[in-house]
This record gives sequence, structure tokens and C-alpha cells, in this order.
Amino acid sequence: MARYLFGGTAADVAEDLSGARVPGAVGTVWDGPSDGAIQVTDLTDIDGAPISQVIADTDGMIGPFYGPDPSPERLYLDFGGARVAILASDLGDRFSAHVTAEDPHGSKAAALAELDAQRGQANGIATLDQYGRVLVEQLPDVAKSPEMADWLNVKADAYGAAGDGVTDDTTAIQAAIDAAGIGGVVYLPRGVYRITRTLDLPRGVTLMGSHSNLMVGPGMVDEDFPCYIQADPSMTTGSMIQIIGEDDGVHPAINGEQRLFNLMLDGSKVTTGNLDGIYSKGNVQNVVMRDVCVRKMPNNGIITGSNATDEWPYSWRLHSVMVDNCKTNGIVFERQTDLSLIDVQVIGCWATGFKLVNAANTILEACRAEWCGGDGFWITGAWGNWPGSGSMTMSACSTDRNGFNGVKVDATGNGPFIINALQTRRDGRNGGPGGGGYAGLALSNRAPVIVTGLGCYVGTDDGGTANTSPQYGVTVKDARDVTVLGGYLHGLTAGIQQTGTNERIKFQAVTTVAGNNYAEDRVQAY
Repeated sequence: MARYLFGGTAADVAEDLSGARVPGAVGTVWDGPSDGAIQVTDLTDIDGAPISQVIADTDGMIGPFYGPDPSPERLYLDFGGARVAILASDLGDRFSAHVTAEDPHGSKAAALAELDAQRGQANGIATLDQYGRVLVEQLPDVAKSPEMADWLNVKADAYGAAGDGVTDDTTAIQAAIDAAGIGGVVYLPRGVYRITRTLDLPRGVTLMGSHSNLMVGPGMVDEDFPCYIQADPSMTTGSMIQIIGEDDGVHPAINGEQRLFNLMLDGSKVTTGNLDGIYSKGNVQNVVMRDVCVRKMPNNGIITGSNATDEWPYSWRLHSVMVDNCKTNGIVFERQTDLSLIDVQVIGCWATGFKLVNAANTILEACRAEWCGGDGFWITGAWGNWPGSGSMTMSACSTDRNGFNGVKVDATGNGPFIINALQTRRDGRNGGPGGGGYAGLALSNRAPVIVTGLGCYVGTDDGGTANTSPQYGVTVKDARDVTVLGGYLHGLTAGIQQTGTNERIKFQAVTTVAGNNYAEDRVQAY
């Protein structure tokens, strides 16, 4: 056994109850702080001479001494006031000596050799490539690592996806999806995964890629970012991914809790037909998408529908989702109650950007519609056709260069639509010539609409091409219960146009501007 060294540090002093040092104080040593502790007298000084008490020097410092044999790592000193703890002062030295000591039995060396042999191996110690990435072949082997069984790599031997953009990976990916089970994660390392039929997502499965390109920017090409699932040219109908809630002998009557993360779906190779990106119908609850891109689909990007019993998906959450250059609509949600869209962008779709039909209790936050052929946002249908249902809140959203209106609201219902801090810009392109009666915000609603903080302004395409648009900042036609509080409304013809029979329309604290130049025909309205 061994005696541990105590005292001899700057923190080891004898003090009275007021905190003043007590030179020459005589202290007793105990094995515990309580009254039932035993006094320790088996002590030695630094030279090994036996002592039974500790005496402070002329400065009140406690010199080094050795504890009993064997020593605990903590003792308690009492200089007549209260017992205070004192720790062994050589713990660090002993630990360092232990780490650097030779192992006479060779077990430490063998252990290090074994670890070294595992470097770069699956289930071993990962090594990184020149870009700081772990190579696929070093990822844990599920068969040898039960703790990783929830993560299924589609390139693993059990599934065999190639991700080379040539091999048909449909069967491999679907096999991993089917094996995942609730809570399982199906992981697609970087690569281009060609599929020839729809992937069907069951309950509770997470489909996760390595990266979502969102939108390849100027100076970059698709081949620079090989991280996506790509539809084969033969996929002219259906969708790339489907989630079905219907008792049809294949799917459950109630489905949901799927997750799509870091994933891109590419339809660029499909030149005909009506393929959608993501399609869901029936009772499908609580789907979450984060960092997802759906691009170049022959039909819609993301769309939901009803099953045979008139049930619809609901309570979905989309975060940082991009729908890019689809040949019909970007996003179509009907009867999607309790829907949240946060930082979702639709760009370059040939029809409507966002089409929301009776999607009660919806929240749109920091969403954007740009360069779509029709309306940027189209809020339509009979909203809230059951007791207690609400409308929607739209906050900090924006539009730019959409073909028709930036935002169009022609919905009916009783609940108010709340629009806060909406910015519209250069909408109403109408294919380039402008005109057409389009506006930044077009209201023909028969439900209350409350707008706070609205900016609508004109412009041409980048580089001065196309004509100035939109024709109006805001149009109000046959609408009911509209309140616009605070706005800068600029249209080529007029800031505000009101036609038809409108009821209870109020504009307050807004500025209207007409013409190509912001300084032309400026007036204060209402």
C-alpha cells in the first residue's frame, strides 16, 4: 500500500473562523467531517518521521506530510474552529506515472496494437480522407454493431445500392426502407440513386441523404453535387415518393411520422408524363421535411390528396424546403390542417407556386415564391368548413417576378386570414409584357383578411428585360372585410385598384405610387 502526500500547496493554510491565518496552529487530522469520525494519528513528516498532529509554520502555512498507510485521497483538518477537507497533493503525479509506466505483462502494448489494427476498418477507429470525411467502407457494419441497427446504409452489402446514376437502385432502397421499421433511419451516402418506380414510405421511417443541393447556383453544374435520388426517364406517372394512409390491403388506414432530411429528388431526366415529386393521400399525420429539395418534376413538386373515405393528410411540418422548376405547381396542400411551412421556397414552377386549399390553422413563415408562371401564393377554397377551425397566418413572406399575382386570396370562410410583413416585387410579368390586371396582392376574398405592413413595388426583369410590372400594387374585387394597415403600394397603373362590389374595405396609413419611377404620382391614401 502507499501513503499519499498532503499539504505543501498555496491553498493549504491554517485559518481561524474569521479567515485570518494562525501561525504555529496545532491541528488534528480526522478521517471524516462528522462527529463520529476517527482521529488519524498514523502520520509522518516529509522525511518519514512519525507525527500525530499537524503544526502550521510561522506564516500559517501547512507543510507537506504523509497520510496513513494506506491513505485515503481526502482527510479533514481541525485547527480549533471547524473541520476542513484537504486533498492529497500528489494525485496528478501518480496518474502521470501510471500512464507512462511500462507494462511488464505486455497487455497495454497489445491493446494499442489491436486499436491500431482497427484503424480505417468498419466498427473500428475511423480515419478521414483528404476532405475530412469518413469513408463509406468504414461505417459500422450493422451485423456486428447491434447498437447501429436503426441506421441502414443503402450501400451496405445487405441492400447493395450503387449510387452511380446508372444502376437501378429502386429495389435496394426500398428493401432498406422496408427493413427500417418505426424509428429506423435509411441513409443514402453521397451519390446519384436512379429509381424506376415509386418509393413507398411506411410509418415512422426517416429517409436521410447526405446533402440537399437546394438550388445549384451560377457557375456550378449538377454534376458538381452528386447527392440525390433521380427518376429514370421511364417514370412518366405516379410520384418518386409516396406516403399513403388508406386501408387498401397494402397500407395502413392511419399512417404518419415519416421524416425526410437532407434529401433531394430530381426529375430532370423525365421529359414526358405527369410524375410528381412527393405525393401523399389519406390519413397521414405529422410528416416532417427538413432541408429537402424537389426539382424539375414533369408535374407537381409536393402534392396531397384524399383517399376513398375523404380523409386527407394533416399536421405536416416543412422547414428549409425548396421546390425548383417543376412543370406544374410547386406545392399543393388541400385540407392540410395544422400545417407549418417555415423557410420554404418555390422557384420557377410553370403554374402556381404555393396552392393552399382549405388548409385550416396553417402557418407560413419566411416563405418565398419566385419566377412561377401563375400566382406566387394562391389561397383558395372554402376554409374552415367545420366547427372551431381557423384560417391561416402568413408572416415575413415574399414574392418576385411571378407571372400572375404575387399573392392571391379568393378564399371563403369565417376565420380571419392574417398577413404580416408581406413583400411583393415585380409580380404580374404576364409572360413578359406585364399588364393583365395583375397585382402584388390580389383580394377577392369572402373571408376576413387583415394585412399589417405591406410592400408592393414594381420593376423589370434583371438586366432591364421585359416590361415593368405589376400593373397594381393591390387589387380588391368583390371582396369583404379587408383591412390594410401600413403599406407602400406601388403599381405601374395605380397603387390600389378597387372594382366590383366590395364590403367593409379599409386602407389606413398607406402610401400609393404609380408609374415606372418611384417618384411619379405619389399620394397618401386614406
